[in-house]
Amino acid sequence: MDISGSVAIVTGGSRGIGRAICRALADAGATVIVADVEAQEAERTVEAIRAGGGEAQYIETDVSREASVKALYARALAGHSKVDILVNNAGICRMIPIVDIEVEEWDRVMAVNLRGTFLMCREALRIMKGQGAGKIVSLGSAAAKTGGAAAGAHYSASKAGVICLTKSLAHQAASYKINVNAVCPGPIKTEMTDAWGDQANQALAQKIPWQQYGQPEDVANAVCFLVSPQASYITGEILDVNGGLVMD
Repeated sequence: MDISGSVAIVTGGSRGIGRAICRALADAGATVIVADVEAQEAERTVEAIRAGGGEAQYIETDVSREASVKALYARALAGHSKVDILVNNAGICRMIPIVDIEVEEWDRVMAVNLRGTFLMCREALRIMKGQGAGKIVSLGSAAAKTGGAAAGAHYSASKAGVICLTKSLAHQAASYKINVNAVCPGPIKTEMTDAWGDQANQALAQKIPWQQYGQPEDVANAVCFLVSPQASYITGEILDVNGGLVMD
C-alpha cells in the first residue's frame, strides 16, 4: 500500500489509535500532519515518525472550533500546497449512564466527535474538489451500530452521526473522484480502554467472537487500505474492525 508523495492530515494523532494511524501512513510513504490539542503527546508521535525515517509535523488544532480547523488547513496548504488524505480520528468517549450526562458534556462530545468531523470534512472537500482527487476516512465505532455496550449514549449517537455523514459525503464527493469511507472499531487496547478496568475489559472481551481486544495497528491497517490505490473504487463503505463483535 504505497502512498508515497501524499500529504495526510490525522486528527487526534497524539496517542492510541491515532498515533498508530499516523505511523502507518508515514510507513506507507505519506507526509503526516498530526492535528491535535495535546502538544506534548502529538510531538512524540512526530518524533517517532521521524526516528523511523518518515516525514511529519504537528499543528495544534481543536477540531470543534471552526477557526482552528481553517487555520490548520491554511498552514497545511502553505507548507505542502495540497491535502491528499484526511483521517478523522479525534474523539471523546466516556462510560456513563444517560441519566448522569449533563447537557454541557453532551454538547462537548458532539462538538468534538461530530461537528469536528463535519468541519474537517467540509474544508477537505473544498480543497480536494479542486485537486480532482482525495481520500477521507472517519472513525466511527461499533457503538454506533449497537447503542454502545461500553460507551455513553452521547458517544454512540455522535458516532452514528459520523456514519451517516460519511455516506452523505460519499454521494456528494464521488463525481470529483474523492473517496469517503469510515472505519468502525470495536474495543481496541489503548490507554482509554485500560482505564475501564480489568473486570470490565474481561467481560467485554468474552462477548467478542475473537475473544480479545484488537490492537491500534489493526485499525491503522484498515485506514491505510482505504486511502491506498487498492481501494480506489470503494466509497461510502463502513468497514468494521471488531473481531466479529458486530456483523452486518
